[in-house]
This record gives sequence, C-alpha cells and structure tokens, in this order.
Amino acid sequence: MNIAQFDFNLLKVLYALLQTGSTRDAALKLGISSSAVSHALSRLRVALNDPLFKRENNCQVPTPFALALKTRLVPLFISLNDDLFKDTNEEVKEFKIVIPPALTGVITSTLASLSSQLNFSLECIPFQRRSWREEVLDGSVDLVLAVGDYQNPVSSLRFDDVGCARLVVIYGEPLRANFKGVNQISLEQLVAHQHVYCLPWGQDDNEIDRQLRRRGLNRSIGFKCHDYSQVIPAITAAPYIAIVPKPWLDVLPEKTRIYELQLNDELAIGKLFLMHRKSLSPWKKKTISSLKLKLKSFYI
Repeated sequence: MNIAQFDFNLLKVLYALLQTGSTRDAALKLGISSSAVSHALSRLRVALNDPLFKRENNCQVPTPFALALKTRLVPLFISLNDDLFKDTNEEVKEFKIVIPPALTGVITSTLASLSSQLNFSLECIPFQRRSWREEVLDGSVDLVLAVGDYQNPVSSLRFDDVGCARLVVIYGEPLRANFKGVNQISLEQLVAHQHVYCLPWGQDDNEIDRQLRRRGLNRSIGFKCHDYSQVIPAITAAPYIAIVPKPWLDVLPEKTRIYELQLNDELAIGKLFLMHRKSLSPWKKKTISSLKLKLKSFYI
C-alpha cells in the first residue's frame, strides 16, 4: 500500500487520532469539527479495510494495523511544518523537557526565565536512561537532554552535540585528613572509599562501574539516592566521596568545606547532546537555542 496516494487530509486525521487517541482532541488539533473527524475515519476504514481504532472507555485504541501505519506516517508528518496543525489552544503553550538530575541546577533559572518571557507552561520530566525517541516523535516530549554516547540520527529527529564536561570527585570534612596534599585520584583508587551514588540508572548500566568490573574491581556504595540535593549533606556528614559532573559543582550556591579531586582517567568525561524534532514552532526553536547557549558555557 502506498500511503502517498491517499488524500492528504485523510492522512492528517489518521495521524492526529494516532497522536491523541481521541476524536475530540484530534478535531481540536486539526481545527475541524468532531463530526468531520468521524466522517474521515469512516472513509479511512473503508479504504484500508480495517477498523483502525477500537473504543475502550473514552479512548480510541489503535489496531495493530493502525500502529504499523503510524511508523510510516510519523516521519512523513514530522518532516513537514507544524503549521499543518492547529494548536489545541493557541493561547496555552506547553514545553516538556527531560533533564538528567545533575543538570537541573544548571538550567532551572534559564528555563524559568524563558517560560516567563515566551509565555509558555514548562514541565520537567524525570530522566530515565532509555530511548525517548517515540515520545519526541509523537510530540509528548519536546526536548531531551541526553548524556552518554552520541546517537545515530533519525531523519525526523535532530541530535545537537552540546559538548563535554569533566567528572570530578568531591568529599567533605570527614575525609579531609585522608586526602591532605592530594589533588587527583585514579579510577583504581576509587574502590578504596565508600561512595555516594546518585544516578537515575543502576551501577550495571554505569560506564565507570563497567570499566572497574573489567579490571576486577568494584565500588562500595555507602549511600544511594536519586536527588542530587542529598549529595552534599551525605559527604559532609560521613566519610564518603561522590563522583559528580563539574557543571553541577560549579553552580552550587554554597561550597564551603567541599573539596574537589580531579579524576585522572579518560572516562572522566561526560558528554551531553540534545534530542528534539526537526520541525518545531518558532518559540520552541528559540527555547532550545537559548538552552543550548546556556549549556555551552559549561560544556566544551
């Protein structure tokens, strides 16, 4: 089946239904009536010889055939301009961003300023170490700040390489005597100390821990958390060290009696890139451009 031969307006309705799961929301997105959406859906069902959607509760749940079509429609529509669709509420603008926890302190003030200046509602979504491509493609997420290796591009998505920043080791007063006269530490020396572990993924997925295991070594975790605001209280109260990104440390408002060691290893480099759709409204492009400029001051 060649979807390019279909009435483009019918394909727009199908795409909107796949995105929203609702006749009403699809109508709002397209700027047409709900009855027009229902009429288009009836034509699509006849033409494609498939029900396409089944109503469950108040949602239109796509059939396997419709889901297969979605994989072909998404690149088609994302490669086009968002102006093909009418915003659900033009006066209500929303921007959803996925941020690794170590970067919230770096860009929160910039995000707040942008949301106020450009008059949009911003939502920060908790980071998970997984692919966010589907969410970015279907528009439920606008921007992902991704750490790690640069990903292969997809025709409908853009991956902006922001740069690299060092990982450093920090500790507090309980270990000050132990590190007297020391300003750097090797990867192997990390295992001699207990650590604060504050990453949104397990040690099995952490590159430093993987490299240590390849050398027959393992870190001892004394304190595990998911909120970076807990790191400083932990290392000031107990003889723990923590590996943190240098940008996170640089923006801490209070660093009294917090001490830093250079991690002497090629793995002590953290990479950052942005993932977003190529086709975006002007205010979203401006938001992303401003965030990238801010991050560039921390990542080289």
